[in-house]
Amino acid sequence: MLAAMPTLPDWSLRQATEADVPRLAALYAETARALGGWCYSPAQVQSWARFAEDMAAFREYVMGATTWVAQRAGSEALLGFCGIDADGEVRSFYVQAGCTRRGLGTALLGHAMAVAEQRGLRRLGAWATPFSRPVFERAGFVLTRVVTEPFQGVMFDRYRMERSPA
Repeated sequence: MLAAMPTLPDWSLRQATEADVPRLAALYAETARALGGWCYSPAQVQSWARFAEDMAAFREYVMGATTWVAQRAGSEALLGFCGIDADGEVRSFYVQAGCTRRGLGTALLGHAMAVAEQRGLRRLGAWATPFSRPVFERAGFVLTRVVTEPFQGVMFDRYRMERSPA
């Protein structure tokens, strides 16, 4: 018999603010450390998490797009975030390790995509990880290429995903 999956806490969506950036950086690094070993080497996990330490770059990563934050209802706890820039590029997409595989990521991405489409963006793109690729595929994105390139000085495979109007 399968163990029951814990329920996802009540949550709401709101647009990210500058004040959220340090907590989003912590969520990002925590996610990288908690989930990275599933598909990355220890050096890759360390490199991935380290990006959150460069607060100027991380701030641009979050605030350089329209970024939506999932927040636990009645709490300051942040559960995830997703941002799409003015050109239709998904710039960020992270869910707290304890909230994965329960629909939160799908809801975050879906909301960000809906806002982008309301703004007239018809084509969307993203660079996905092994974690996010299935969520993008379920949202209608298709794999267009795979590249291996350095990030924070360590080589990673990245998946280019694109979504065009039906």
